[in-house]
Amino acid sequence: GDIIPADARLLEGDPLKIDQSALTGESLPVTKHPGEGVYSGSTCKQGEIEAVVIATGVHTFFGKAAHLVENTTHVGHFQQVLTSIGNFCICSIAIGMIIEIIVIY
Repeated sequence: GDIIPADARLLEGDPLKIDQSALTGESLPVTKHPGEGVYSGSTCKQGEIEAVVIATGVHTFFGKAAHLVENTTHVGHFQQVLTSIGNFCICSIAIGMIIEIIVIY
């Protein structure tokens, strides 16, 4: 099928079967009717219809989602725990090396 290059509103034609798995994770194609929207990055599996483009580039549903992920600065609890464990290990190894160097010489 053809990849939909921009967010669009469906106008006139037969219903479409759209694969939105790249965006939503749905495993089965979704039926879209005139008046509904389709998103950039989806794949048209079956049908033909006229549509008007409503968003392109970073203004699309996919573009906005990518922008949100890119700009997040929140550090999760799991990442904080892993950072603490890593820092503890690095400090322990450094102290152990210093003690061993002192004992050897």
